[in-house]
Amino acid sequence: MAVYILSSEAISCQDTFGSEGMPDCSVQQPTESVLRAQTPDYKQYIDARLIRRMSSVLRMGVATASACLKRAGVEKPDSIVVGTGLGCMDDTVRFLDLLIENDEQMLNPTPFIQSTHNTIAGQIALMLGCRGHNLTFSQKNLSFASSLLESAMLIEEGEAGLVLTGAVDELNDTAFALMQEADCADNEIFYSEGASFFLLSKDPNGALAKLDDIEVFSKAGNRDELIARLDAFLKRNQLTKDNIDLLVSGRTGDASVNSWYKVSEEYFAEASLLYYKKLCGEYMSAAGFAMFMAHRAIITGQVPASVLARKVEGRDIKNVLIFSYNKNAEFSLILLRKV
Repeated sequence: MAVYILSSEAISCQDTFGSEGMPDCSVQQPTESVLRAQTPDYKQYIDARLIRRMSSVLRMGVATASACLKRAGVEKPDSIVVGTGLGCMDDTVRFLDLLIENDEQMLNPTPFIQSTHNTIAGQIALMLGCRGHNLTFSQKNLSFASSLLESAMLIEEGEAGLVLTGAVDELNDTAFALMQEADCADNEIFYSEGASFFLLSKDPNGALAKLDDIEVFSKAGNRDELIARLDAFLKRNQLTKDNIDLLVSGRTGDASVNSWYKVSEEYFAEASLLYYKKLCGEYMSAAGFAMFMAHRAIITGQVPASVLARKVEGRDIKNVLIFSYNKNAEFSLILLRKV
């Protein structure tokens, strides 16, 4: 696999949007269990007449996608692929509330039209005039990895030369309240929202980093089985565990999943270590933020010591592995390399 990353952009609870190189992030210690995204002036990216009809997830997605293309000097991609766990949750809740309040009569159709998961990718395509592949993946925590895999396949199979791919989810008060009532919320982490977009190309011209491989799998039976998977993944890419310079890990304070993260951290003992959810919070497509940080680490060649859980001195950042795991026993591996 040789898919080149021309640009990246992200909205998150950190000051990431519009940043040059590695953004000035810090490990968050919020006093509340939720932390909202730091949003830009949307009027610079979206027609003011459209903004008022857009929910927060649409605004984040459209603005981030537009800024990502602008950064690469590209007006329109061949294809658009988006990963989202919950989709347009605000519009879904708004429509259901209106349904109940109005006794199923005289309903405003806008929240219904904009409540589907593929509204984000569709809205981006409409604004750009992109008539190519337009796909949305909604597979909970694997949403972004799935969209990235599809994007890579489109490029490898010659279906598209430029693919705009991203991840976006919003923080919805009603959904979070239901999680707390059901005792699903994890008190050891904070919940947030964000959008991350990347312009992928088959042409290495102008790229400083590339996507080398992606693997998604479920249910490693034990420690040895996971290590065997990691060994095979690295061997396929002609690497050893000592070649990984930075491990971007999805570890949180959740003890029920951290045993698997511990295995990966011990296995890649010679790599610097970054916990991306300590920076961006928990949301289903947070792996997009992980890739944003990995890409910026490669193109700048550095990661601030303040965001690292472990720093290994004297190593250039050439090979970065993103390791994610969730409670559904699903793993994802994303390998980025310097061009």
